Amino acid sequence: MGNYDVIIIGAGIIGCSIAHFLTKNDCNNVLVIDKGGIASDVTGICPGGIRQQWGTEINCVMSRESTKFFRAINDHLNPEYEIKFREVGYLYTFHSEKALENYKESVKLQNSLGIPTKILTPDEVSNIVPGINKESFIAASFCESDGFADDAYHVANSFALSAKRKGVTFISDEVENFEMVDGKIVGVKCKNRGLIKSKKVVNAAGLGSKKLAETAGVDLPIEFETRRILYTNRIEERLLEPLLVSFEKGFAAKQLTDGTLYCSYIGNDLESNYSMFDFQLKAAEVGMELFPPLEQVEFRTHIDGTYDSTPDHQAILGGVDGIEGYYQAVGMSGHGFMMSPAIGEAVAAIVVGVEPAINISSLNFRRFQNNKLIKEPSIV
Repeated sequence: MGNYDVIIIGAGIIGCSIAHFLTKNDCNNVLVIDKGGIASDVTGICPGGIRQQWGTEINCVMSRESTKFFRAINDHLNPEYEIKFREVGYLYTFHSEKALENYKESVKLQNSLGIPTKILTPDEVSNIVPGINKESFIAASFCESDGFADDAYHVANSFALSAKRKGVTFISDEVENFEMVDGKIVGVKCKNRGLIKSKKVVNAAGLGSKKLAETAGVDLPIEFETRRILYTNRIEERLLEPLLVSFEKGFAAKQLTDGTLYCSYIGNDLESNYSMFDFQLKAAEVGMELFPPLEQVEFRTHIDGTYDSTPDHQAILGGVDGIEGYYQAVGMSGHGFMMSPAIGEAVAAIVVGVEPAINISSLNFRRFQNNKLIKEPSIV
């Protein structure tokens, strides 16, 4: 194959977003490689949540700007058919004064950055979620401009299609290693196509990024965390519009646009080899206490997803000191989809050597070497 200006490894939402934004910087001689094809891994099963309620400034800013993009995504990407972004909000319940007081600091941060999060009383919450048990919590936070783009697979493909229109090439192959000479990237070696040359590569390989980075001499501090989601069949009645989350109870639930209801138990008190019965029992126990209408539904299927989590639950973005031409967009820690427009724009800008709209230098790989981690407290 020919010589490319940039090669991106990974055609999930992050890789596809980077490809799209590279074309916005007039960088079109780009190759995207993924062994399974576009959105073939975790992006394809992502529920599509988009929230701005974070506890660190960098995440608030990236999610705020990404939400603006999602609001006008059809104008930006011109997809084959409409991408529906529904601003139904995220609602977090608090069950103790300590948890509430701690989260008020995050609300102050969000409000200072233009994110309209509010603290609500149980009575106010019941107007938004009529079936909620008002006696089970003392207050809640709600951001009405948070929302959902239900079809993450379609969103990723729309980023890819936008890039393809400008000349970006997508292929299916397995990248075995990065090729380097004197500390400089010269290309990638593929299982089927052999060496493909480029002086710039972006590791956006998701769950495969850690193993791949090792071939460039980079030890990524990524661990893998399983998230199980239970799904009902489609339900005609609208039971739950916002995403309902209780960090203290370890619970999250949402009804998607098509009527399907999903819920998950996100506490850490289950054994690592928990059974499906144990999981369903725990999810039902905490869920029905907070939201009694769950007793009316039957969860028929489940999907296990995986977070590629870093020690501070923040992404690793940008170049790596000492390796010329190597860039990373990895360790998304479960929030890659919702921040994909901001991440794609910033990483693409860094690759072509221009100033990104958002300064992401604090999320560079060197923070682990310098012990300057930015711990994100609000992980679902």
